[in-house]
Amino acid sequence: MRKFYAQSLLTLLILLAVSATTWGQLASNGLITNNTARNLGLERTWYIQTAKNPFASKIADVYIHVSSTEADWSFEVTDGDKSFFIRDKDLDSFGRPLGREEARQRATDRSAQIRQSGGESDIKEHTVPKIYMSVVSDRGDVQLLNAETGQVYWTVQVGNPRHPTVGVCTNDDTTIVISGISIFVLRNTDGAVLDSRKLSALPGAGPVALGKRIFVPSIENRVEVYNLDVFNWSPELLSSIGRVLEQPVLGQRSIAWSTDKGNVYVAGTAKASMWYSVNTLGKVIAPIAYQAPGRYVANCQNGFVYCVDEVTGDMVWRQSLGESLINEPVLVKNRAYIVSRDKNCYCLDMRDGSIIWSQPNVKQIVAASSKRLYALDRLGNLMILDLKSGGRFNTVAAGKIDYVVSNPLTDRIYMGTRSGLIQCIRETHQVYPLLHVDETAVAIADDQQQDANNADPDDPMPPAAQPMPPQVPANNPFQQNNKPPANNNPFAPGNNGGNPPPAKNPFAPGNNGGNAKPANNPFAPGNNGGGNAAPNNPFQK
Repeated sequence: MRKFYAQSLLTLLILLAVSATTWGQLASNGLITNNTARNLGLERTWYIQTAKNPFASKIADVYIHVSSTEADWSFEVTDGDKSFFIRDKDLDSFGRPLGREEARQRATDRSAQIRQSGGESDIKEHTVPKIYMSVVSDRGDVQLLNAETGQVYWTVQVGNPRHPTVGVCTNDDTTIVISGISIFVLRNTDGAVLDSRKLSALPGAGPVALGKRIFVPSIENRVEVYNLDVFNWSPELLSSIGRVLEQPVLGQRSIAWSTDKGNVYVAGTAKASMWYSVNTLGKVIAPIAYQAPGRYVANCQNGFVYCVDEVTGDMVWRQSLGESLINEPVLVKNRAYIVSRDKNCYCLDMRDGSIIWSQPNVKQIVAASSKRLYALDRLGNLMILDLKSGGRFNTVAAGKIDYVVSNPLTDRIYMGTRSGLIQCIRETHQVYPLLHVDETAVAIADDQQQDANNADPDDPMPPAAQPMPPQVPANNPFQQNNKPPANNNPFAPGNNGGNPPPAKNPFAPGNNGGNAKPANNPFAPGNNGGGNAAPNNPFQK
């Protein structure tokens, strides 16, 4: 009996030691263990310790970009319950990549052989765009990764290590880094420095790039636009009231940003010209969010959420949540997820801004999949919510994880530590990344179909295609035709060619002293300010 107790005690001590070791590994390096991830229906696909010089102490910025010009193709050949993959990056007998067409031909031949032998076979084509992740430390160490595989393309050090690093961004061709008051343009293929210049003003946040144009927010009440095609790097200026301390967001044809004064501005990207400013009831200091095909969403400190049309500046909808909003909205699948200062998460419908559900104790949105929403709670634990109802599936302790990349582009979860550890986690069944841009287009089409069915249940036909909204002219962005009348949109930037309404009667139908429409309208009640009919009105009594 004494021997049995001794063995039991020894077994218990071993189990405690193993458990302590497991928790110690999680707490010391911040990795989510495979067992923990598996219990949640997740798996860790890769992790990496980013390169840093001995004087660097933390990750300064992380940027994710989905390429629009590069992609990987793989062809899945099924043979009953088995699957065979032929990829365009596979090598032929001469050590050269097969390419897309050769990989498709080999998959076709393989499928034909299976059918000839009496089996059942099918071919599925998978297209995965190249997803870049650029990481920069607080001392200028820049690293470009493949966000899907964790492959390191290159690592370079730019600028003076003693100068603070402001931010980083990546587009299809280049990676742009701001260190101190200098901007560096690196080539994505090998990390070579294509150009570097001194900025004309102190930067306020990380840059954004579109093609050959680089947009740099400044603390001197403006956004500077640098053109890589122009030898002289004298920037074009987009003036705004207030310092720009948050990274701007790019739309399809425009760029939007907020200032510390609470203003929101939208400008064109093809030509550096201001389009309009958004008049809100309170201050907007959080970054702006964008969702294709043309909606900006801004969170206001006084609790209002504004949805604005990208081209015209019309107020699509606004919603009051009654709580202070200082965080960036996250837009996924035609839904807007808003986290308030009081750590409450609200899910809004992008069609009309109505509240679909709410969930307390949410600190930050991390990512979203087809059915799940991943977030952090007040204590930094990973929460799993139901995307449709907001119900909580599970909560898991995240250990020493203190850095999370909010990813509204794909379903991948990127978490790590400020000291440089980054890991990628995905759902077990989701082998290929889920692009939310495609999911948004499908969700919008489904919503339109549902609206059409509700309007006419006996004839559930898809709605007719709507014409594209008029593009804002470059020479006159405040043209009156691009803004609705004041009685329909009291929050428009201007209702008289861009000018504010009269101070005595801001809600008048027109800005010419409260009178009716001009005399060229023969059906107007009166055009001479006294209610008399127009001279050319044949129906005058």
